[in-house]
Amino acid sequence: MDPRELEITLSLKMPHFDEANEEITLSLKMPHFDEAKEEIPSARGTSLGLLKVYGNKVKRLRGEMLNEQRSNVPKTSTGFESLSPNGVMKLARAQLLQLKTQNADVFSVLSRSFGAQSGLSYEVPRDLELAMLIQAAAEHVANKKIVSARKLLSICHRSATVSGNPVQRVVYHFAEALEEKIDREWGIVLPGGLEAKFRKPLDVEQTLISLEPAMVERQQELPILVISEFTGIQSILDSVASAKRVHIIDFGIRNGSHWTIIMQALADRHSCPLEMLKITAVGTSKAMMEETGKWLSSFARTMNLTLSFKIVVSDLKDLKQDLFEVEADETVAVYFGLRLFTVLPWPNHLEAVIGVIKHLKPCAIVMVELEANLNSPVFLERFTEALCYFSAVFDCAEGCLSHHDNCRKLTEQVYLREMIQNMVAEEDSERTQRFESINFWRGLCARLGLMETELSPSALCQASLLLKRSACQDFYTLVNDGKCLILGWKGTPILSISAWKSSND
Repeated sequence: MDPRELEITLSLKMPHFDEANEEITLSLKMPHFDEAKEEIPSARGTSLGLLKVYGNKVKRLRGEMLNEQRSNVPKTSTGFESLSPNGVMKLARAQLLQLKTQNADVFSVLSRSFGAQSGLSYEVPRDLELAMLIQAAAEHVANKKIVSARKLLSICHRSATVSGNPVQRVVYHFAEALEEKIDREWGIVLPGGLEAKFRKPLDVEQTLISLEPAMVERQQELPILVISEFTGIQSILDSVASAKRVHIIDFGIRNGSHWTIIMQALADRHSCPLEMLKITAVGTSKAMMEETGKWLSSFARTMNLTLSFKIVVSDLKDLKQDLFEVEADETVAVYFGLRLFTVLPWPNHLEAVIGVIKHLKPCAIVMVELEANLNSPVFLERFTEALCYFSAVFDCAEGCLSHHDNCRKLTEQVYLREMIQNMVAEEDSERTQRFESINFWRGLCARLGLMETELSPSALCQASLLLKRSACQDFYTLVNDGKCLILGWKGTPILSISAWKSSND
């Protein structure tokens, strides 16, 4: 009998990843959503009418507890649910741990056919083999078994490709990063010299700037980015609902389209008319921020708003309180959109940044951060967690932007590639790409005198409503973790959104 015709469900417990021995269920590969995907408007277009479109719905939903766990996953024609790339990586790790207890030879095991054992699609066994190969190679690198690591990586390159499915693309980039780590540690320099081989650490802001404007705007159409951004902005909007002079400080403003939400809402506010809106952009690219300021000023005029746009050209590590022009009668709100993690390599500077912000006495500090524990000093722990996390990120990008989308390709091959390279190949102070989970930020903020506050009910409702507009809604998860909101893809946490204020207020 053809094994694909068997209705087999294989559950596996993996103590390495989950102390509670969470069960993982295997299934077939998921089809792409390209044809059925609902078009999501661009960031600027969406922001113009969002509040008006959803205003009445937000009022009706205000106060409801948000905990959206979606499980109606599409199935393939054979009836098996799809096994996510993250699930493939975790299964592969469990298989390797089992082989280790049996003292088995990974080369002989990987030559077997997995299809007849699991009832999976033809592609999943190949991906499972790749996932086992890359993780076995990482173990050999960690144990200084360079020759065998090279052999495993050479086998990876037979199937891993930058144009394949999410598993194959992730393995390609991680294999490339492992090879660079080997070259660095063993002093191997390829043609082009040290400058060509040992690249400078990735500058997140400059990398985003290097992308064409159209690509940046397309990237913002990813539902997970749109939801996190608009939820944070809505929470800030609610915190300044009665303020007459509003001062918003944005770290990483990009094209600034998200602030049109604030402008439109403030322009429509009749019970407490706004006297002035000030936006201070903080970043390293003066030209980009000036261009954004011109566009926002032009938009403000169409809303009959008085906008004062300020620029602070500074790296976060060099941030000083006297760089900000804050008046006594201004209500200040601060927005960190995927920015604070860039200071994680320098703990003293990170604490200094939060200290500067705290002294500005903001009524609200909204933080959007990557939700992952990728800051371990132990290489193999960091590698394993990063492999699973980026597998979910690559799968999310393809599920929402399609396999052939140029923005997806550019993001993965430039931005994400450099992050993976730095995270895997570098150690100590050279490792500038570090992520922490919400529990780390809670501990840090509490120690520095900030307390976590509830995201506004309308912000949570906004997240739910935006998710329902996405063709990928069945694969996203919105989960309340205490007072913050965790956005995930097929159960894997990707981003956290949290709000804070000074505990002395």
